[in-house]
Amino acid sequence: MKRFFLPIITVLLLGSCTKDFKTINEDPTKGTAIAPGQQLAGAAYFLSGGREAGYPNLHLFQPMVQYVGGAYSQRAGGKFVRADFVTERVWEIFYNRSLKQLQDMLYHAQKTPEHVNYVAAGRILKVYIFSILTDTYGDVPYFEAGLAFYNKIYTPKYDKQEDIYNDLFKELDEAVKQFDDSKTKIQNDIVYQGNPEKWKKLANSLRLRLGMRLTRINETKARQEVLAALAAGTFTSAEDNFKMIHEDFAFPDLRANGYAQALREESGFNYVHGTTTFVNYLKAEKDPRLASFFINRDGSGKDITHLTNYLPIVPGLYWYDDWADFKAADGTNVPHGNKYCKINTPFFQQQSPFLHLGFAEVEFLKAEAAARGWSGADANQHYQQGIRAAMKQLELYPGMTPVGAQQVTDFVNAHTLTAGKELEQINMQKWVALFPNGYEAYANMRRTGFPVTQPVKDPQGESVTGRVMPRRLFYPASEIFNNTQNYQEAIDRLGGENDWLKRVWWDK
Repeated sequence: MKRFFLPIITVLLLGSCTKDFKTINEDPTKGTAIAPGQQLAGAAYFLSGGREAGYPNLHLFQPMVQYVGGAYSQRAGGKFVRADFVTERVWEIFYNRSLKQLQDMLYHAQKTPEHVNYVAAGRILKVYIFSILTDTYGDVPYFEAGLAFYNKIYTPKYDKQEDIYNDLFKELDEAVKQFDDSKTKIQNDIVYQGNPEKWKKLANSLRLRLGMRLTRINETKARQEVLAALAAGTFTSAEDNFKMIHEDFAFPDLRANGYAQALREESGFNYVHGTTTFVNYLKAEKDPRLASFFINRDGSGKDITHLTNYLPIVPGLYWYDDWADFKAADGTNVPHGNKYCKINTPFFQQQSPFLHLGFAEVEFLKAEAAARGWSGADANQHYQQGIRAAMKQLELYPGMTPVGAQQVTDFVNAHTLTAGKELEQINMQKWVALFPNGYEAYANMRRTGFPVTQPVKDPQGESVTGRVMPRRLFYPASEIFNNTQNYQEAIDRLGGENDWLKRVWWDK
């Protein structure tokens, strides 16, 4: 009897155990799909959250435009030494993290008419991401990028930058028209809290930036896109700023400002200094923001800026190259390790926002459009408004002492456009306003030629370019093996070599 009933009991038990097996073993705290707002937030966070996102800015682009220098980790941007890990971060983070989230969100949201506002916002964010990728590397995978899972395209072709730009303008124009107030409002929107009007202003302001990028390669197209952006409506105040709000979390948390996390490393905290190019320009202009950007402290943390007067470092030098103490005017001896000015404390705050595109930049773009005779607006009015906005935006950083109202007024009144020098004046003040956004400063410098950088010092002979500034970044080495044919076609268009001295399409 035991031998007879045992198999029956076993079968019954197995049957009861496997009944509703899938339901029982599902985690009730997790859904089967990710909400579109969460993916939109994830894609946005990757742009400036996490220490690796801060590396290209701090160690490559900022030294390239000669904001800062001195740290050994900045040799790639400071004296043009090849450092693949740093130069590949933009590609790896934007393609493999940010765009991966965004493409998945767009793929699913496009199937649901109620999610049209997610699609519109996602298209705008996608344009921003690709604008940085193509401005950094040149021809890049665009039309087929991020479609491996959905369309089985594992080796996307590299599209020409001109074709990419034409589609970026189309995407921005269509996205603005796609928003629908009758459909579901965007949830978990860490950029604009679901406000479609602000997303539209971002699209138009981004179109303004990218349109101006074409001034040297196709002025007619540049003018057309700039005027279309202005007519559609760009940022009208700092409330429209495209900024990423971060929180006070240490590495590796993505919610923290990646630039601040990078600065908190020893090489950033102790050895990143203001350069003679940037600091001396601020001094010459009697710019009150000098105290906002930089400070000198002794070994105990005491402010000794009154002794050093923001002593800057020559671009290309390491902090230890000029091994000598500094003698202050009152005879005080300042040890070598404390003599150069360092980035001011508010920029180290991990909860500080990262400003991707701000009202001040938009005002300078409007000033340039007016100075070129495109818009009929008052170039000087926009120029001065840009300066005011740039001073005000420093208050975004926790603990920043605001520039006094009278100081702002005096500085603005002392800065009016001079006939024949308008473009230089506008873009030099734009350079100041963009700090600490090295990404955009590097792109704008290549387009305009401002600032005119100082010759790089390289006593060790490390520069692989002969101290000539690179005009793009190397494609990642992984592309040679993972996407060989398309990679080679892009290299052939560069002349047969993955050369970072070759110019991108609009940089002529």
